[in-house]
Amino acid sequence: MDSAGRLKSSAVDVYDIIPLGYGAFFEQQVEHDGEPLPAEERLKIARELEKRRSESPAQKRHRFEKELAERSYLEEVPDAFDFRIAGEANLPTGPAWVVEATPRPGYGAKSRYAHFFPKMHGTLWIDKKDLQWVKADAVATDTVTFGLFLARLAKGSHIILEQTRLPDGAWVPHALSARAEARTFLLFDHNFDENITYSDYRKAEALTASGAAR
Repeated sequence: MDSAGRLKSSAVDVYDIIPLGYGAFFEQQVEHDGEPLPAEERLKIARELEKRRSESPAQKRHRFEKELAERSYLEEVPDAFDFRIAGEANLPTGPAWVVEATPRPGYGAKSRYAHFFPKMHGTLWIDKKDLQWVKADAVATDTVTFGLFLARLAKGSHIILEQTRLPDGAWVPHALSARAEARTFLLFDHNFDENITYSDYRKAEALTASGAAR
């Protein structure tokens, strides 16, 4: 988007998300703007997928544990916010509690990325049956910075995450939408509106090289 919120450019990409075992997965791009990828790019991706598949169980576990460590700041959410049941709602997944999350006074971040929690306000929808979050809606109430000169996220930036329940009872990602004004290295402005949807889930044992979810 430009500074006035008008569309400057857009792109649509489609990926197959392929589980590799031990928590690891591979995102295989298959389309760009409705067209298959060029043969050279498909070959490059196929080689990378084969390389990832040939990793040992220890390598796959290490990769997955590294990704979990990068998201360790999420473990601080219970300490960073005060939660209040604000009502109830009927979602496609069933009845849910609506929970407001407001920054807890005096909270001190312990991990690198948890420092932005005091500048966020959120709402959660919790499934009454499974006690699983179904939807999370978060808004930046002030400008958030990452590093001295790395990046800055503007006040009012908005993200929505959604999950759904599969017929076997498993909860999986359903959608993500984000609208934000960001600046990297305090020089380059990036105003964007991004939407990600997940569909076509299939049992891992029934997968072929075409993937698991799209």
